[in-house]
Order: sequence, then C-alpha cells, then structure tokens
Amino acid sequence: MLSRCRNENEPNYVNYGGRGITVCDEWHRFEKFFEDMGDLPFYDAQLDRIDNEKGYCKDNCRWISAKENSRNRRTTKKHKTHSGDLVQQELIEKIGWTKNQFRWFQKKYGIEWILDNFKNDTLPERKNESVDKGELIGKKFGNWNVIKFISYIRGEGNRYLCKCDCGLEKEVLGYYLRTGKSTKCRKCSYASQKNKPNPKKEM
Repeated sequence: MLSRCRNENEPNYVNYGGRGITVCDEWHRFEKFFEDMGDLPFYDAQLDRIDNEKGYCKDNCRWISAKENSRNRRTTKKHKTHSGDLVQQELIEKIGWTKNQFRWFQKKYGIEWILDNFKNDTLPERKNESVDKGELIGKKFGNWNVIKFISYIRGEGNRYLCKCDCGLEKEVLGYYLRTGKSTKCRKCSYASQKNKPNPKKEM
C-alpha cells in the first residue's frame, strides 16, 4: 500500500500515487493501521478501497476476497442493466453463460442486444445446452416437429432434425426454435407471405 502510493519506482505507482491516491497520515504507522483494520478476517483476504477515486483510510477500506477485489478495480468493465451496474463477470454469471459464450454473442449481436434480452428474460440458455440435448425432442414449435438431436456445434449450440407440417425435414438450431426465430420451413414461410392479403390491391 505505502509503496504503491509513495515509491515512484514501484511498477504500480502510476495507477496509485501517480494519479493522486494517498495513504492517510495515521496509516504510515503499522500499529495504527492494525488498530483500524485488525488481522486478516479470512485466508488470502485483500485490502480494498471502496471508492477507487479516494485514498487509503479507515472509512474507505475493507477486507475482501481476491474475486471481489478483481471486480472492484477501476479498469474493470461495467454494464448498466435494469438490475443496476454490473461488472461483466457478474453479468455473465446472472445470465448463466460461460465467458466464451458471452464473447460469441457479443461479437455476433452486440452488447445492447444482450442487455435488452437480459432485461426481457429472453436470452438463450447456452451454458448447459450441449448436455440437455434431448430436451426439445417430441415438442412442436410453430410448424416444426422436433424429431431427434443431431449435434452440438461450438458457438451455435444444439442442432435438431425437424419436420415441417408440409413434410419437409431440416436441421434447425435449438435456439431458433425456443425463441421463435424459426417456426416453419422456407417453402411454408414463402407461401404464407404470398397468401397474405395486399391492402393496396384491395383498394
């Protein structure tokens, strides 16, 4: 703590003393620091500043775990959600994805899509999808009747063989079935669009 804030040769000085973070005068003596903070409350506890813009003192410090400390860093990425500000790892855990799944969705759809669907509780449950490969078999989604599980594709999820009411069979992603992104084969979709009344023609 003292080295980071006072020693210009300390590698982390630029992020502490270099940007104005100080240690209160009382804590320049270990005895006073120990009197205020006490012994470590649990193994591997770390000293943390509650407000990262303020210095080290009794009112701004606490003991937390390494995991909690990593989430309270000034550089930790945070997202504004309907549940309040969440660091990225907290958001991933609340959603129930792995880090790789989060990165895949963020790259494909963007963070706003993730946050909007998180708010509406419409995000696909991807973490255990490869394990629950039989969950959709025998169910119907629109015109699709799910016949059997085909494969799990990393970055996409479970793929199922489905049979449309018209008799056509096709492989469809489980995510598309559950979210209604696919409800029938292209032939039936085209036919339904073609048979829709045209208000302009009626006029």
